[in-house]
Amino acid sequence: MNTSPFSRIATQGRVSATSRLPLTFLCLHLIFEYLRIHDIVPILGKIKIQTVFLALFVLVVARQLGTAKERLAPQSRLLLGFLVLAFVTFPLATNWYYAFYFAYSIALTLVGYFAIVYILGSERDLRTFLAWLVGIHIYLATTGIRGYSASQFDERGYASTGVVGGYFLGDENDVALALNIALPLAMYLFRQARTTWSRVCWGAGIAAMLITIVFTFSRGGFVGLVAMALYWALSSSRKRSEAIGALAVAAIVVIAVAPPEYWARIETITATEEGTAGLRQDAWAAARRMFMDSPIWGVGGHNTGVLMPTYAYEVPVDRRMNQWGRASHSLYYQLLAEFGLLGVLLIGGVLVLNFLDLRQIRALGRKGRCSGSIEQLAHCLRLSWVGLLISGTFLSVLTYPHLYYLTALTVVVHKLALEESMSPTPEPSAAKRRAIGPWSKT
Repeated sequence: MNTSPFSRIATQGRVSATSRLPLTFLCLHLIFEYLRIHDIVPILGKIKIQTVFLALFVLVVARQLGTAKERLAPQSRLLLGFLVLAFVTFPLATNWYYAFYFAYSIALTLVGYFAIVYILGSERDLRTFLAWLVGIHIYLATTGIRGYSASQFDERGYASTGVVGGYFLGDENDVALALNIALPLAMYLFRQARTTWSRVCWGAGIAAMLITIVFTFSRGGFVGLVAMALYWALSSSRKRSEAIGALAVAAIVVIAVAPPEYWARIETITATEEGTAGLRQDAWAAARRMFMDSPIWGVGGHNTGVLMPTYAYEVPVDRRMNQWGRASHSLYYQLLAEFGLLGVLLIGGVLVLNFLDLRQIRALGRKGRCSGSIEQLAHCLRLSWVGLLISGTFLSVLTYPHLYYLTALTVVVHKLALEESMSPTPEPSAAKRRAIGPWSKT
């Protein structure tokens, strides 16, 4: 009998109210998006299998939307508003093709967003999805470890994990960001595992992700990891000793595998005027000027790089044209410069609603009105959001799927928590769960 963590998690929970076919398409979508399987197997790319799959996936999602009975979540309305903003403003951009491609990319990402929201209708489906998502990131982590093992330290004193996945995973900083987001979800699966074998597998996956974050030599990844650890320690009031113990184990893993060159690179975090940090400061200053010139709707998607030579005043005049195409290196400055106050209100509203939903789940869990597993997943999602929002400070990630897929998971978990809160059989209160045993066993 198969006792792998994937099969164990797939059989937990109540029977799904939806067909398994949409869920299968959703999991395959993760493989295409994160692994670009059509690049790994060239013959699939030649026959345009990704295009065929996307067309079928859109049809599946459209059918799910057509049969859905619930109203659009507030986050969904705001994201659709952001998509409209991207399409409406692209003719106003300096490079309208780049702006249109940004809007087109967001439209494709929102297909995945709505798939998550409307296909994951039960905890069973949700755990299956998370198992595939985390499993893919474990594969990416092992790929990064192999890439690091085959690389050499360069003149700057650090090595590389190499390219490990899709377009939003081609840079070491991008890899560290993705793993920071997936790490808390792996912790959730670890705590929900029912067998020793499953826990060993998920635990090994967590270790692999930690090791790969170190091997990326990403300073932004390190800052995000530390922020997640601090948030976990401070927010785990009921199980603080358990959290501190887990963090101690994680710290031992990091210290054991990190070479001296890694710590030398981390020490440069405070040198904000030198090297790439100095270039990032220049890009942020240019983004602020772009916002001042177009504060309402911004300069258009993907147009910060186009306008960088015009606004990078800190760069000598004879070198400004070399700035063409340079990213703003920040989620926040990218949003501010490219979509102005309207974009900030829309995406900022999404973030506020997400954290309000997660806080409500926490309140429901303490009152025993939702399951311990849902409450725990909400806590892990908060950690993932911390990882995204801190590490994203140093990366232009507005077109990456992370923000949208985390929002979708937040909407799904909130919906499941509300459904459970209206169930005629309430969950035991938090105090009773502590008396019975660990709430991860709920």
